Amino acid sequence: MLDGPPARLNFSIELTTTGTATVLKVAGEIDAAVSGRLTEQLATAVEAGRPVVADLAGVTFCDSTGLTALIHAHRTAEAAGTRFVIATGQRAVLRPLSLLGLTQLLEIHPDVEAAQEAVA
Repeated sequence: MLDGPPARLNFSIELTTTGTATVLKVAGEIDAAVSGRLTEQLATAVEAGRPVVADLAGVTFCDSTGLTALIHAHRTAEAAGTRFVIATGQRAVLRPLSLLGLTQLLEIHPDVEAAQEAVA
């Protein structure tokens, strides 16, 4: 018997802790089928109280549910008094963020190294 929906082959999340931040490396397609998992992982990382870097360099698609997860993580971090930043150069992420004006709300860096330096 399965314990839930089958894992998507084109989506993964990897959590690592560095000296300066918790890094959540996300790859594949972010859509309604996986956004709940992303939201949960981001919330868990933010609740730990350390700065969080969402590494979205491997994201090939991001729909509105993924954008909502990022906004929620930003607001949760802000309320907790910690930092939430995004690291990506992917057009699949940057374009919708830009079109919706979310680049004014979310802190975005071109890569993980720049993001970690920003939160150090």
